[in-house]
This record gives sequence, structure tokens and C-alpha cells, in this order.
Amino acid sequence: MGCRSDNCFLLAVSLGVMRVGRAADVTSTGLRFGFASTLVLMTAAQGVSAQLDLDIRNGDASIETNVRAHLRLLTEDCDSPQWRVRRFFAGADGDVRRALRALGYYRPEIDSRLHFDDACWEATVTIDVGVRTRIRNRDITLIGAAQSDPAFASLIAELPLAPGEPLDHAAYESIKSRLRALAGRRGYLDFVFERQELRVYPDDAAADIVLHADSGDRYRIGEVRFGPHPLSDDLVRRLARLKPGDEFDSSSLVDMDRHLSNSGYFRNVEVRPDREGADDGLVPVDVLFDPAPRHAWRAGIGYSTDTLWRVSFGYDNRYLNPRGHRLESGFRLGPVESGAKVEYLVPGADPHVDNYSVGGRLLREDNDGRTSDSVSLIGRHVHKRGPWTETRFIDFLNERSEVSDSVSRDTLVMPGIAWDRVHTDNLLRPERGYRINLEIRGSHDDFLSTVTMMQLRAGVKGLYRLPGAGRLVSRVQLGMTIGDDATDLPLSLRFFAGGDNSVRGYSYQSLGPEDDNGKVVGGRQAFTASIEYEHPVRGDDWWLAGFVDAGNAFDDFGSDVDLKVGYGIGLRWFSPIGRVRLDVGIPEDDSHDDWRIHFALGTEL
Repeated sequence: MGCRSDNCFLLAVSLGVMRVGRAADVTSTGLRFGFASTLVLMTAAQGVSAQLDLDIRNGDASIETNVRAHLRLLTEDCDSPQWRVRRFFAGADGDVRRALRALGYYRPEIDSRLHFDDACWEATVTIDVGVRTRIRNRDITLIGAAQSDPAFASLIAELPLAPGEPLDHAAYESIKSRLRALAGRRGYLDFVFERQELRVYPDDAAADIVLHADSGDRYRIGEVRFGPHPLSDDLVRRLARLKPGDEFDSSSLVDMDRHLSNSGYFRNVEVRPDREGADDGLVPVDVLFDPAPRHAWRAGIGYSTDTLWRVSFGYDNRYLNPRGHRLESGFRLGPVESGAKVEYLVPGADPHVDNYSVGGRLLREDNDGRTSDSVSLIGRHVHKRGPWTETRFIDFLNERSEVSDSVSRDTLVMPGIAWDRVHTDNLLRPERGYRINLEIRGSHDDFLSTVTMMQLRAGVKGLYRLPGAGRLVSRVQLGMTIGDDATDLPLSLRFFAGGDNSVRGYSYQSLGPEDDNGKVVGGRQAFTASIEYEHPVRGDDWWLAGFVDAGNAFDDFGSDVDLKVGYGIGLRWFSPIGRVRLDVGIPEDDSHDDWRIHFALGTEL
């Protein structure tokens, strides 16, 4: 393809570097714009000014911006010698034409005038930009392995400067840059343009783009070379999820970095593809590690109106052995709940979706005259199935309960399964999201247990930010037990309602079936629901809320279910350490209380 017209320009390298700003589409049949502007250059010493009048016809503000960026005359003031002002003025025509060509205007009409007086100079530049050049043909052709790569087909479909669009040299350069960048990301390291032409026909206000590229073959991952680390290479390769022979893709290297960094074993990970060492279609990859400390200690204090104050300590060992086995332990002390736990964790075949653990827990609860002392041994297998986290477990529980002067000791072996799913646009400050959880467990007195039962616990919580307003937050929680009476169950398996995350306006676990003395002893079933509206009142950190909660615990679903209602207002603050929630709840049944303050700190989902 050649240029046979004397009025044809063949550009192998675009003039995109001349463009500043972005020109609007101006056609001979469209709206015509005209404006004039004046730039005044002040000379502080003399108190006089140099003046340049720009009169741009059939253009817009973006054209003026680009012209001003290229006019060297604008660098001169009244103190400049006349010979230099005249030299830059003589070049103004060329400056303007270069600025306009970058935006596709090849046939402007320019009239320039310069005047000197005793104090300074004054210039006028009148520009009629003319008709903007448009793309007539665009030929982007790939040969090599990239020809069948869907990523390139998608990119070409969304590239600018399709036929009929106005010419923009910067956009032409961006096409080439985006093709090269995608080739580098996808492993076409031998990508080269065999032909890159921008043909402009000023008389026809038309331009043709010809880009022919040879991608060559796609490279693959070569040897993955690990730096020093405390784990076995087998475990690190399972964590990395990248194997020699995989197709080279920079996104897969980013994924490998993320997989290793999120494993908890490393403080920092650096992945370096050795492009210069690529040979025979293979790119070696070096991975350097900064291991996290073997020992980790934690300490904290907290408070909520449910469990009052608490002090906690924790210790983790991240590297019990090169196979990545870990130890996690913790201790908590408080007036309502105190306990200790230890857990031994083993990574599975794919540590990102599978892990196993065995552990033990001691827990003491003391609330409103009800006490429970329990020992649990728990084995778990946690597996991620897409967005769901599935946990299979077996829980050996030995518990001593004292409720309303009745003391019992129970032993249960409870196999079970649980599912959990969280979806949110932002974990710390969600505007939309939800959480779903479901757990089923059971025991039988023929299998090392004193109680026969099956229990289901389910919950759904969602939030939604209204356009230009606040958020709606709602939740529903359900508990159901099939089998022995509630009084036969250990205290930890009975259902109660009331408290910060249940029915506000009522104290923690103050709702449920009562004994003959009016003491709440817990039930076999429970249902609670809540709806609230939160509205920002100061930036996005302070919010006011109004809420209504309802629910109760009972022995059986039926017409005698007495749902208690609590309502009130609250304050929300996104503090540097987490979201603070302060609510004032008023119970519908004022025999329990007139009002109650509820305080909590933590994430919402």
C-alpha cells in the first residue's frame, strides 16, 4: 500500500507527543464553535504586560490548551529583546500547525500579527482549524500464536480510532502501547511490529491505520527457583499454584505472589520473571521470601454490654515443622465468659482450600445465675467450595451445667457440618454485602452420648446502600432442636434471645422459656429478626441509626410463641481500630427494663 497523492503524509512514528488535552469532535456539518482568548504576561519591574490574543474558530477549549502548550512565543515577556520575540513569532505558525496535527486538524488557516510599542509587544493569532481528519480504514493484523488468543481479540474490539472516529495521534500511540503491553503480560516476548503506518490524506480529511505484528510463540514458565525459606519445597509449590510448563502470564505471577503472601508463612514475597534468561520458549522465575517470625504473641482488651470487659492473650507458632504444621492458642478472661483453647493445624493437598485441625477448648460461662463449665475436643476439615466455606467436624463435649438450682453433667459426641458464605464490596466499610451461615450437628445416646438430638442453626445478614442516602441493614437468625427436651440439653446447646446481636432493649440471654420460679432456662428453638436504617451525618465516619428487633427463644414453634420487640436509635463511628456501635434500645415489655445501652466493636459481616 503506497501514497500516490502529493497530499498524502506517511507517518511511521506518530505526532502523539504533541497532544495536550483532548479535542472534541468538530465536523463541517456539526455545531461550529468560535472563541477568542487573551494571555497577558506581566512584567513586575515595569508594571506593563505583553499580550497575545488567540482567536480560534470552529474549535473548542481543548484545542486552545494544546496550542498554548506549543506556542514558544508565550515564554517571552516585555523584557525580552525584539529579535527573540520576532524569531518566536515567526515560528508561531509552525507551532500551531504541530499542535493541531496532533489532534487531527491538517488544513488550518492561520493569520498572525505582531506589534511593538515603546513599552512592550502585542500579538494576535487567528486560527480557523478547518475540518478534522477522520479514520477511513483501520487494519490491525496479528500473525503468530496471538492470532488465536481471545485476549487479543477482546483488546482489538475495544481499541480507539475505529473507522469514522476523529484522528488523535496520542490514541494511535496508545493502540501500539496497549498491544505491546498485552503481549508482554501474556508471554509473547518476541512480539514485534512488522508494519506500523499512519497515512493521512489532508485533502480528503481521511486517515488510514496499518498495524501488522508478529507475536511469535507464547512462552511458558520455566524453572521456578525458590530462595531460602523454612518450609519444604513441596509445600511452597502447592502454595504457589504455579508449575513449570504453565503458559506465561503476568497475572498468574501476581496470583502466585498473592497466594504465597496470604498463606501466613511469609511477611513479604517477591516474584521476578527472568525474561533475559528466557531460552527455548521458557522463562525462569525467581521467588524470594521474607519469612514471618516463627513465634507470634497477641494481647488485647475489649468490652461489650453482653459479655462486659475481657482480657485476651494468644500465642501462635507458624513453623512447627517444614511441612507447615501450625499451632494456635489463646486465653480469655472476663466476668461472663472465660476460657482457653489450643489448635493444631495441618495444610491439605491444596492449602488454599483444604486444611485439617484438631484442638481443645475450656470454657466457663456465668450469666444471671446460670453457669456452665465445659471441655471440648474438636477435629475439623475445612474446605472451600467456590464462594462457600464448608467445615466438617466432630465435637466431643463434656459439660457441667447449673441452671435454676438444677445441676447436670452431660457428654456428647456430635458430628456435624457447617457452611458459610460472605460477599461484600468492602470488608471494613461495606456498602453492599451479605453473609449466610448454616450449621447442622447431632448426637445419639447409643453413641457415647447422654442426649439424643439434632440441631440446626442458620443466619442471614445483608446490607444495602441506598443511592444518595444511607444503608438498610437486616438480619434473621433461626435455631431449631429435634430430640430431647431443653432441660435435658447442656446449657451451651440451649437457645436464648436478647442482647447486642439479638433483640436490643433486653439484656444478654434474658429471653426464653422460664421455670416455675421465673428464671430463664433456655429453649429448644429460637427466632430473631432485625431491620435498621443508618444515615451518614458527618462525612462517611459518623452515622445515626434507627432499628426495630423482634424475637425470642421457646420450646416449640406454634401459636403460643411470644415474640418480644425492641426498638431504638444508635450511633455508628468508623474508628481507626474498627466500627463502633452504640445503641439505646427500648423493650416493648417494660417489665424487663425501661431502656438499655448496647455497645459493640467489630466488622459488620
